[in-house]
Amino acid sequence: MRQVSFLVLLPLVLICLGLPGHLSAAENAKKLGSVGLQVVPTATGELVVLQVPPNTPAASSGIRPGDLVVQINDFPLTGSDFADVVSHHLWGAEGSQVVIHYLRPGESGRKSATLRRAATDPKLTVTPAIRNGNGAAKPGGKK
Repeated sequence: MRQVSFLVLLPLVLICLGLPGHLSAAENAKKLGSVGLQVVPTATGELVVLQVPPNTPAASSGIRPGDLVVQINDFPLTGSDFADVVSHHLWGAEGSQVVIHYLRPGESGRKSATLRRAATDPKLTVTPAIRNGNGAAKPGGKK
């Protein structure tokens, strides 16, 4: 069952690196940037960091795979919608600043990292073929 869940969540991870579909016209006019985290949502809305690709803003931040992102800027993730978090909080205008608040397994206390969104390597983005019209992945990667 865990393997099936992982396979279902994998396209969602890739969406984090793809272009968000919920931006206003003004935001779309700006060049989009990413913090460079590959994450999956938990059942309660927080994000588990799966990977921190090299040469991304997150790579030198101290955030590591396994960390649990609980808040982005002043937006708590508990009860949040994954697509909304990706498009409105992880992605933003290139050069804009974002504060990631996270917990690390085995360590007490909340940690924070301030990141500046940057251009993302196009090889890490999701192709439109595995996204539906609103940016969410459909089972089996079909349109």
